[in-house]
Amino acid sequence: MTDPRLKILNLSHSQNLIKTPNLHSSSLEKLILEGCSSLVEVHQSIGNLTSLDFLNLEGCWRLKNLPESIGNVKSLEILNISGCSQLEKLPERMGDMESLTELLADRIKNEQFLSSIGQLKYVRRLSLRGYSSTPPSCSLISASVLNWKRWLPTSFIEWISVKRLKLSNGGLSDRATNCVDFGGLSALEELDLTGNKFSSLPSGIGFLPKLRYLSVQACKYLVSIPDLPSSLRCLGASYCKPLERVRIPIESKTELYIYIYIYIYIYLEVIR
Repeated sequence: MTDPRLKILNLSHSQNLIKTPNLHSSSLEKLILEGCSSLVEVHQSIGNLTSLDFLNLEGCWRLKNLPESIGNVKSLEILNISGCSQLEKLPERMGDMESLTELLADRIKNEQFLSSIGQLKYVRRLSLRGYSSTPPSCSLISASVLNWKRWLPTSFIEWISVKRLKLSNGGLSDRATNCVDFGGLSALEELDLTGNKFSSLPSGIGFLPKLRYLSVQACKYLVSIPDLPSSLRCLGASYCKPLERVRIPIESKTELYIYIYIYIYIYLEVIR
């Protein structure tokens, strides 16, 4: 039983914590369990935390499941499960959590878990940095699925409300970009593809109507950027050594800032 007046409970780096305590606090707003490397169970009483808006489980790498009762926490806005590498999937009831708008799930490679993210239809900010999974060949992807259904969390056609997406350092190569289409992300405003391995951008990016910021920094195989949306305001392309050509959309009516920095001189052709 926790103090009913308690708003923040920080148990970070409690190396001997195996199970969270029985929590019954109507006022608790933030629960921080970062770095609890022995944690294997989150007590089902978490569903009683009616004011909880932030839950941090980063680095709890032994944790395999979250309780179904977490779906009762209708106030939860931010969930950080980065580094929970053994997490098998998210509870189905989390799909109805309208308040859950930000999910940080970096460094999780489990394909079943990635697929379960698709049910979180209210998420606006999603981070999957460093997932580094091996993409399937095109022949393994159903013709009815537009995107990485078997690799990334879901078909992007279900992610029409996502505004910020981070897929940096994921090992995304040309083999995968030949199979995918970002065009379904019609609400996307920020896209981070830093440190991936493609030589050209995945298709559909040039048709995103609201995209304002795109980062392809440190994409060391990127040769050209042929299509950019007219809505784009900032392109980060530093440390892309082979980059030779960027095509600026002729329909662009406002200034576009392009950030390019490398250690040696290159010739870059900018085409309108």
